[in-house]
Amino acid sequence: MKITLDRRTCACWQPACETHFGWHFLRDEITPIDCTLEILDDGMETRTFVIKDRDGIDKMLIVDKDNWAEAYDSWLLAWETQQMESGQ
Repeated sequence: MKITLDRRTCACWQPACETHFGWHFLRDEITPIDCTLEILDDGMETRTFVIKDRDGIDKMLIVDKDNWAEAYDSWLLAWETQQMESGQ
């Protein structure tokens, strides 16, 4: 599944965003919210998020069974972990 989010115009406070992300996008049933631009079912078990963020950096986060819990708690920390692991 590929999900594109746009946080550039969202007024949601970061901690609330973290909660919304897990609740709306990481459960079995995905429920789009205001920042959702696109949801594409590509048949993959992983969920790939493209997040157009307020800092001007488009962030790509891949969520699978190995980092699901971390992403559920904080998509931003999960993204930072992926960046460190990939050497970026």
